[in-house]
Amino acid sequence: MKVNHVLMVMAKDGVTLKRTTTVKDASPKILSRRVLREDIKQYLINLILNGNLQPGERIVELRIAKELGVSQAPVREAIRELEQMGLIETLPFQGAFVKKLTRKNLLEAYAVRGMMEAEAAKEAANKITTEEVERLKELVDEMMVAAKEGDVQGFIEKDIEFHEAIFRIAGNELLFKLWQSVRLSSFTVISTKLSKRSLYDLANRHSTILVSLETRDAAKAEYLARLHIEELSEEILSQIED
Repeated sequence: MKVNHVLMVMAKDGVTLKRTTTVKDASPKILSRRVLREDIKQYLINLILNGNLQPGERIVELRIAKELGVSQAPVREAIRELEQMGLIETLPFQGAFVKKLTRKNLLEAYAVRGMMEAEAAKEAANKITTEEVERLKELVDEMMVAAKEGDVQGFIEKDIEFHEAIFRIAGNELLFKLWQSVRLSSFTVISTKLSKRSLYDLANRHSTILVSLETRDAAKAEYLARLHIEELSEEILSQIED
């Protein structure tokens, strides 16, 4: 049995959140809760991206719940997931706040990310199949479409999918777990928000990495993956005060 679930939430600012999910043999109650939490998470990410929620600003559960016409429980769950991503921090007896960026945090994260991305690209180049190449091409195309439409959130989602796909293709389980554990998806959000480059330019960077993977050039894939992160790191760090 398949359940098609469509959820629409209208916020006070006129933003409509809509998601269609198909799940086999899913409990409607569990499904509804999971989809609602995901929609709220994306809503909060959008608020951070467009500057409606500033670094250091407190996120009030009750206010968000009223804006979306939902209970506080799924809002709390969404905030917890964003905390795990590194976008939000919860302070004892004070509440949840949009995490402030520091040069130290970003410098450390980009250094680790550069090493992991380079290794994953190298290993993936030696193992990638034609079908996997085609899937990466689809993701780059979808990034290009999002860039053309100015869809920042859609771009971020495809960006994360692209990098995750490379780690999965590499087949190094420990490397993939390390990548997941440090929540580098949060730095994709941060990078896209702060980068002065156009979304199209950011998408095009992935095309060069893809070509090296398609030609099975492990050394070039490793170099380009590291270069991509290093250039992005320099660009972002130049905008962050000590």
